[in-house]
Amino acid sequence: MKTEKKRQLIHLLLGIAYITIVFFLPKEHSLIALLGIFAVGSLVSYTHAHVRPIPFLNNILAKVEREKETSIPGRAALSFTLGIILSAIIFYSFGKMVLLGAVIALTFGDGFSTIIGKSIGKRKTFDNKTLEGTIGGIIVAAIVLSLFFKPEVAIATAIFAMLAEYTPINDNYAIPLVSGLVLVFLI
Repeated sequence: MKTEKKRQLIHLLLGIAYITIVFFLPKEHSLIALLGIFAVGSLVSYTHAHVRPIPFLNNILAKVEREKETSIPGRAALSFTLGIILSAIIFYSFGKMVLLGAVIALTFGDGFSTIIGKSIGKRKTFDNKTLEGTIGGIIVAAIVLSLFFKPEVAIATAIFAMLAEYTPINDNYAIPLVSGLVLVFLI
């Protein structure tokens, strides 16, 4: 449980950093920044796994990585970043706000659904998810999305984002892609 909370804290902090990049930088600069972060992260991951372990990274990874992710150090952070990059490539032509909403839904919906589900979740749905986590993720994502979008758009985006978590596709890809599609149609 402690490991998952630390993991989700990193998820939230990384997501907030990406939200800041998308919100404040021009489209081209934010895409370059995201690609740069992914490239550096990939290089660090490869170096750590195949060249020489990085001592401070060992300590962090030991506290936050799931067992199935140990073959690629930082795999979750890399897929999180890649999901946002793919969304940027697809949705930037629809405007910066579509991507911003997709990143918000991924950051807050996914992060809080796990925290809430692991903390107070009792009603299992499937694939180790809980009804409480899903509803909590919807509520938190809708609140944050409503800072940028009309309430009905925020709520619809949050609902579809959290339902995307139930697809067999990695949620770091499914959530921003589904959220972006919803926003394309609603704004």
